Amino acid sequence: MHLPTFDLNLLCAFDAIYRSQSISAAAIELGLTQPGLSSALKRLRECVGDPLFVRTSSGMRSTPFADSMAPKVSEALKILSGIDQPVNFTPATSNVNLRIYISDAGLHVVMPQVVERMNVHAPHASLTVVDLRPDEVTAALDGGSIDMAVGYFLDMPNWARQQVVRATSYVCAVRKNHPRIQDALTLEQFLAERHCAYWTSGSSHSKLEQTLSRQRIVRDVAFRSPSFTSMLLLASQSDMIATVPEDLAFTFNRILDICLHPCPVAFPRFEIRQYWHERQHAAPASKWLRRLFRGAAADLPRGVG
Repeated sequence: MHLPTFDLNLLCAFDAIYRSQSISAAAIELGLTQPGLSSALKRLRECVGDPLFVRTSSGMRSTPFADSMAPKVSEALKILSGIDQPVNFTPATSNVNLRIYISDAGLHVVMPQVVERMNVHAPHASLTVVDLRPDEVTAALDGGSIDMAVGYFLDMPNWARQQVVRATSYVCAVRKNHPRIQDALTLEQFLAERHCAYWTSGSSHSKLEQTLSRQRIVRDVAFRSPSFTSMLLLASQSDMIATVPEDLAFTFNRILDICLHPCPVAFPRFEIRQYWHERQHAAPASKWLRRLFRGAAADLPRGVG
């Protein structure tokens, strides 16, 4: 392959065909005719000396060489697509829209402070919270559909940069005037009552369940939810116990009729982190966004966290 004369449009053609495994679908995506895209594929085959895609009884299939080539091409196109982006970032005048994933707890605890700071220091910028399952976050960061993720994740890939923004643990929330739990919550009461439990696919909060299992503690779970806030709302209107992150519990303690108790089970503290792709590490807007979240988390009221 002679780089000075290589047509970079061929990489766009390869990427579209590889993702769709279809000439017709890729042509529609790129706004080309099928003969035009087939011609581009022929030129690329000649450049790399490999057929790249072959027809089988079940449709088009990529060759092993194409499989090895695909992630490199995808990364190269992401880099090239950012070349025309401005290097400088001035918060006071920028109208950038930054897309993030943030956990259910973080959305209610730290986001109000983040938005308040942004409105002061970057009045024309905006934030979009993207609705994802926890097990979709890694792919969203890698694909560039989000700029940053804030939460508690385990086993992130090597390309994911990360930084601790806050350490916290769990507390137990029950409604005020609970018929059996008043001044303190004992282990016996914890085991005797019914519970709201957090559950969602890919959640690192499964560590809570693992801690209970190691101590051979079995809760009577009446309600499972992917939302800590819904657990608190339900606990405030029933006799169930909700075990939730303490930052969130203290935030909602001001607006719900709940009482908070230390957990009678020794749960380890866990770290809320912000995560970003290494290709965004030096980007001025990304650096500003990380400072914004870190500062907002550090200034949360004392007694929370």
